[in-house]
Amino acid sequence: MLVVKKNQQPTISDFVNQFFNNDYLNQVEESFNVLRPKANIKETEKSYVIEMLVPGFSKKDFAIEVENDSLKVSAKIGKKEKDTVDNYIHEEFSKMNIERNFSLSNNVDTKKISASYTNGILNITVPKKEETIIKKMIEIK
Repeated sequence: MLVVKKNQQPTISDFVNQFFNNDYLNQVEESFNVLRPKANIKETEKSYVIEMLVPGFSKKDFAIEVENDSLKVSAKIGKKEKDTVDNYIHEEFSKMNIERNFSLSNNVDTKKISASYTNGILNITVPKKEETIIKKMIEIK
């Protein structure tokens, strides 16, 4: 929002600041209606673990699909009913659809993928196939 003193004309600097203001970027992001949540991926000896930061959702909102060599995570939330009366004077929170795709390697067991959702973090465990888990001790000479 551009705040201008009474009887003062906005300057070019004011318009540039407004253009790069977070409110403007949020409006552009909302127009696409899909967010790409942040993710951490770590590798353990037996699996890959994907941690996604997705607060404000419930377990039933998520859909996790495996197709070919891709893992697709999405969550869709319906719009608020326009009939509900909220007394907000300024509102920045919005429920957005999310979608994220991950490429899977040939060494994962897609039949044993599991997921849990706790405190706004979606954890997806992608186990490695048994034959790819090789631990070999190397002798130091």
